[in-house]
Amino acid sequence: MRKFLSLGLVVAALAACAPNAPQNGPDQDGRLSLRQSSEIGRVGTYLAIARADAGLTIPLRHSPKLQGVAAARAVDLASGGLAPLSDRIAQAGYSACFSAEAVARDAADLRTGVDQMLADPATRAAILSASPSEFGFLRNGAEQILILARPC
Repeated sequence: MRKFLSLGLVVAALAACAPNAPQNGPDQDGRLSLRQSSEIGRVGTYLAIARADAGLTIPLRHSPKLQGVAAARAVDLASGGLAPLSDRIAQAGYSACFSAEAVARDAADLRTGVDQMLADPATRAAILSASPSEFGFLRNGAEQILILARPC
């Protein structure tokens, strides 16, 4: 019993020394953290409700490629340099026939961020358009980044 307890303590100690996954997007294996997955699900629900209220009954699907675009946009915003969205989408290997981006700044929570995005007329038009079919979302500190697109 002592051997198993000792082994368990060693494993726990080694796990505590493991490097943390990147905060801005998927880890090296392409996996999202539980927090990121939960946030994406909640934002998807908020978007589905807003779109259903506008008569759009098919919800947006989450796209891992657009998730990567959202992470790249977070890096762009943090560095002050902003590559065109179309370039970031192409770099992700996504062929888009429609794309749009929304950024909420200083939103207290996810719902407030989505509400802030919907308050902007241009962003609202993109979110409530029938054109997008997929999305990627990332909360990076005080910023929330939503990427909408439809593949060709």
